[in-house]
Amino acid sequence: MKRELQNEIYPSIYPGNYVPLLKKEEVEKELRKPHEGKMLFPPVNVTELVDVFKVEMAIPGVRREDFLVQSDANILSIQVLHKENATGENESFQIHEFNYECFDRHIVLPLNADTEFTCAEYKAGILRLHMPKTNSTGNNRHTKIVVY
Repeated sequence: MKRELQNEIYPSIYPGNYVPLLKKEEVEKELRKPHEGKMLFPPVNVTELVDVFKVEMAIPGVRREDFLVQSDANILSIQVLHKENATGENESFQIHEFNYECFDRHIVLPLNADTEFTCAEYKAGILRLHMPKTNSTGNNRHTKIVVY
């Protein structure tokens, strides 16, 4: 899916090259379409460490620009919209088991996870989020999380 600038400002704080973030409306529109069994839900690990919660999700074959990660209160939403073939070739797979064209995954977080200061990175097919713990509960509001 091409992302074009249409006289709108796309928020982005990526280091290096400018890459526009996905728009929530664009992802939700695509998720409403029927995908004929193509919507898979990747496995998730949530680990509690001393002063941080770590969320890991295995999502091979997508780019960081394909993610829309946000939180609302203690619900973490990870949405992926991946429409392009990364190699650009028509490949004939013998087995093709990881294909995350699009999905919407919601994870209930502990109440003391501070989603406002979440750090997210996508590297080697693994999405990792680190959320600091907080002493108070219920402070989290709607937050967009940028994936580096």
